[in-house]
Amino acid sequence: MGLSDDRQLLRQLKEGDKESFRIIFERNAPVFLAFARRLLRDADVAEDIVQNVFMRLWIGRERIDEGRNLRNYLMVSVRNEIYCYLRMAFNARREPDSAHMAEVEDTAPGLENELSARELELIVEKAVEKMPPRRREIFILSRHRHLSNAEIARQLGLSVRTVEKHIELALSEIRNLLHISVVLLVTSLW
Repeated sequence: MGLSDDRQLLRQLKEGDKESFRIIFERNAPVFLAFARRLLRDADVAEDIVQNVFMRLWIGRERIDEGRNLRNYLMVSVRNEIYCYLRMAFNARREPDSAHMAEVEDTAPGLENELSARELELIVEKAVEKMPPRRREIFILSRHRHLSNAEIARQLGLSVRTVEKHIELALSEIRNLLHISVVLLVTSLW
């Protein structure tokens, strides 16, 4: 798999091609899943993290920079997601009241079969619209404009920790709204 092959797949993905997403997922998910498992030593959490990264790739496909190195982008995304998880787990141990931020189990069996990818995107967009203005702004800068937490903090005059907390809360809100497994989302795209 060469760099030009990745660029072609990204171009097709940007246009909404589900087959290119499937190819990207099948080629890359096992590598990043093994990486996450080694770091986390928890197969379920590792799978959730990798699935979240690919879900965001699909949802944000229209904003993909085709010139980006796909593997590097996915590696940074998985690494950042792992850091976020570890930070949340550490904070949950330090502050027992924050345990409510744990992953929400699937509560709507069958829902995943009814929702199309576009409907999921609309749910995410509505979740973002309902966020408090500062959280929404930070989330958009992070996930849509791909700014680092430090860049966002500098731009908005906030601490990096404040930016991280807003992103953590935004992702939690979106996950709570979706109530579906990302694996089922990925497999239901076809």
